[in-house]
Amino acid sequence: MLTASVLSLDMAKKMADAAETKALALGINIAIAIMDNHGNLKYFRRMDRNGFISVRMAPLKALTSASMPLSTKGLAARNETLTNLSYLGIPGIALLEGGLPIITHQGEHIGSIGVSGATPELDGICASCAVDAIKRDLAE
Repeated sequence: MLTASVLSLDMAKKMADAAETKALALGINIAIAIMDNHGNLKYFRRMDRNGFISVRMAPLKALTSASMPLSTKGLAARNETLTNLSYLGIPGIALLEGGLPIITHQGEHIGSIGVSGATPELDGICASCAVDAIKRDLAE
């Protein structure tokens, strides 16, 4: 029998809460998109005073890490080593930090998160806090 882990709505809310808490501590306003491993939107949150582009960029970052179980930062670094910068030609791929895959302790890719609203580095910090918030859930 084939079984698969699932990114639950409760896990997604816990992640968004952690990302928002970190953003508040950093004094930034972010958009948070959480997707399942097929790129379907599971949860979206937009903080007040968050800009137009972030509402579009957060889902793009999440979709990138849902499509390929890599961080958007790692994918950008990999892209730099390619002579033709091939990832730039793929529609819907974001190469800015702030997108992370969600992977269980057994190595199963169950979803992704994309954060946008500040610098890519700060977006990445908020996304990391979100994934850290569900470490215990990922072990089960």
